[in-house]
Amino acid sequence: MTDKLQSNGEQQTPESLWRKLRRQLLGDRKNPFDPKVFQHISLIAFFAWVGLGADGLSSANYGPEEAYLALKGMRFLAPLLACIIAATVLIISASYTQIIEQFPTGGGGYLVASKLVHPNAGAVAGSALIVDYVLTIAVSVTAGADAIFSLLPAEYEPMRMGLAILAVIVLVVMNLRGVKESVLVLLPIFMIFVVTHVALVTFGLFSHIPMVPERVVSSVAEATTAYQTEGLIFIILALLHAFSMGAGTLTGIEAVANGMLVLKEPRVATGKRTMFYMAASLSFLAALLLLNFFLFETEAVEGKTLNAVLFGQITQGWLLGGIHIGHGLVWLMLVSAALLLFVAAQTGFIGGPRVLANMAEDSWLPHRFAHLSERLVTENGIIIMGIGAIALILYADASITVLVSLYAINVFMDFTLAQFGMTRLWFSKRDTDPKWKRKLAVSMTGFIVSGMLLIIMITIKFLKGAWLIMLVTSSLIILCFVIRNHYRAVKGKIRELDDILGGLPLGDAPVKQEPLNPMEPTAVILVQNYSGQGVHVMLNAQRLFGTRFKQYVFLSVGSIDSGAFKGVDELAALRKKTKKEADKYVTLARSYGLIAESRTSCEIDYITEIERLCLEVHEEFPNSVFFAARLLFWKDTIWTRILHNETPLTLQRRLMFHGLQFIVLPVRLQ
Repeated sequence: MTDKLQSNGEQQTPESLWRKLRRQLLGDRKNPFDPKVFQHISLIAFFAWVGLGADGLSSANYGPEEAYLALKGMRFLAPLLACIIAATVLIISASYTQIIEQFPTGGGGYLVASKLVHPNAGAVAGSALIVDYVLTIAVSVTAGADAIFSLLPAEYEPMRMGLAILAVIVLVVMNLRGVKESVLVLLPIFMIFVVTHVALVTFGLFSHIPMVPERVVSSVAEATTAYQTEGLIFIILALLHAFSMGAGTLTGIEAVANGMLVLKEPRVATGKRTMFYMAASLSFLAALLLLNFFLFETEAVEGKTLNAVLFGQITQGWLLGGIHIGHGLVWLMLVSAALLLFVAAQTGFIGGPRVLANMAEDSWLPHRFAHLSERLVTENGIIIMGIGAIALILYADASITVLVSLYAINVFMDFTLAQFGMTRLWFSKRDTDPKWKRKLAVSMTGFIVSGMLLIIMITIKFLKGAWLIMLVTSSLIILCFVIRNHYRAVKGKIRELDDILGGLPLGDAPVKQEPLNPMEPTAVILVQNYSGQGVHVMLNAQRLFGTRFKQYVFLSVGSIDSGAFKGVDELAALRKKTKKEADKYVTLARSYGLIAESRTSCEIDYITEIERLCLEVHEEFPNSVFFAARLLFWKDTIWTRILHNETPLTLQRRLMFHGLQFIVLPVRLQ
């Protein structure tokens, strides 16, 4: 064929302009069977802290601020609020460390709820997590834009939303290149933020230690007045409301347990170390910011974040050689904070697609979300997360106040379900695990704390906009059940076909057969696992063409999706399984007196690999005709097209363009 190129002895189709552009933008494809590829895309604990911990740490730019401002006239509660937030972080992190030990391949709250509570509970947890990860992206980039524009004149304000949307688009492209490359680019930003912020809030705290007695006395007076005028219930409600507004600082904890597959071996040790880094840095920075707000009596200033005001207070009067270095330091901190908030969106792009992929593997979502791209990332999931984040930014008009009012409810729903599952697990192991009491105490504490905070946040935030997120999450849950019921119905119909044709005896195939004749008419049948569909295609090819085809080639490509992409051993097992299943068809065909063989492969880009194999076989057998099965529904709708792979029609279009004969045989389903 004139449109095929020779490369390394293999025939390839010419690379289109779009593919060249895509390769330049996203990078070259990775070989999943190369053992080094897992080292290339996996993260040590330090890098995982950057990629997965940035969400929690960066929330210090808006969580403590929103919590402190929510206290309004009861700022004396700030030290208590700091202790509560720090304690909550440590409690939930400790309970999630047990999840890491129990589920080292990842999955987080979705997997825990599915395995330890009920699959339906898993659907609820997974749906909540997906929406929360979208919110993570939207909140992070919006807060980052706020930090940047707090340094600019007011006339630039209309460009703020555009910057937030642009940041989402850039992060989508970076993540399509692969996880580790994204993290390495963001590492310097993360370190500048950590060093400057930790140093400054620590200095601010110690510089105001002499003022602590005075602030304690004034706070006691304020508390007494509030108690006498408003009552204890009002004070407690004010504290809970402030906590609910600052609860965004807790949303990054789930990311480590959910993203275990991107961690370096040994994953459990790496995951626990990453969780420790995250919990320690998050609780420290959030608590110290609140204490600094309290000690400096920081007040909001129009057009500036509260952190910017605080940093200005701390660095006031800092001179070096007559130069006010405080202003430069504040600029550096705010720019690093803004960039880190963009880094924080990385958590959503790592964790969100992983949850989508896990749910797709279990048929809660369209199976296409489990498919990996050439860069070994769940491409469809990354794109969906980006679109969802942009939609939320547009809905909120890029207002961080609106977005924060929607935030954190879903992640506490996930926390509660996960800890309930772990509590059930340790209780069931009371006769076999000598340490079950200690483990149960940790999980039960996490469950009680998470459940109480979930109820509080729903109650307080519902009328502030949380109803929208609850509506979206409920709609997604309902959609998951509809999709799963559809897949179950289709699976039941296919099982009927398997019972009829898949159970045909393979017979006694000859040990040796004559080789295939390259010039004889050859039926090339595309198959996957041995099933009634593949047998249906083979029998119908014989029925339609009679004795024309006396030799058959069965082609099968194992699709490397997120379920198989866990290590070289799993990929080797996939290759072996693919070959074994294809050889069953060969045995069946030979038992009917036909000449048959199989050709198999395993690849990420499923369509392209099948196309390559087909072109290779056609070059060897010029008189070949290709056959594939396609599920045929009574009504072909957008719904069925989304939920079911259109591989046969896509291949038919590609191969017919090359001049090959390709026949799609329908498998009719009512």
